[in-house]
Amino acid sequence: MTHDKTHEVSVLYLLPLRLSVGAALLFSGASKISAGNWGAAYAQKLTEFVTANVPNAFDFYRPFLESVVLPNATAFAVLVAWSELLLGISIFLGLFTRFGAAAGIFLALNYTFAIGLAVWMPGPETLFIWALFTLMISSAGRGLGVDGILRRGKRIRLFT
Repeated sequence: MTHDKTHEVSVLYLLPLRLSVGAALLFSGASKISAGNWGAAYAQKLTEFVTANVPNAFDFYRPFLESVVLPNATAFAVLVAWSELLLGISIFLGLFTRFGAAAGIFLALNYTFAIGLAVWMPGPETLFIWALFTLMISSAGRGLGVDGILRRGKRIRLFT
């Protein structure tokens, strides 16, 4: 029993990280959605971004960008915008934090593959991925988050 209390207190150290990562994703997604048409207005910027970065993209990722993302830019714009918003809400509230962080890593890795940035190279993108990784492997959602409430109430360990 004392181990649980120690664990709950220690995850409070991750609260600033969880809130800042969640807020960053939330605001990024919200700005794309507020641009208009439920995120579809972001399609033009996405097309410009992908077109500018195709020469820099990793070789294994370039065909995906050219044959899937560019022809379906509107669908990907909506998908990216809503994914960022929902993941931001999830991580910020500490609701299914591990799942949200894992999905955020997937989103961030796709971005780094598109710009041709190696994950082991230092930079803000890499730092963001490591922050998400830290949230994923820890119990960050249990510190003043919904995951902690769910875990105390029902003993369900799915995604918490």
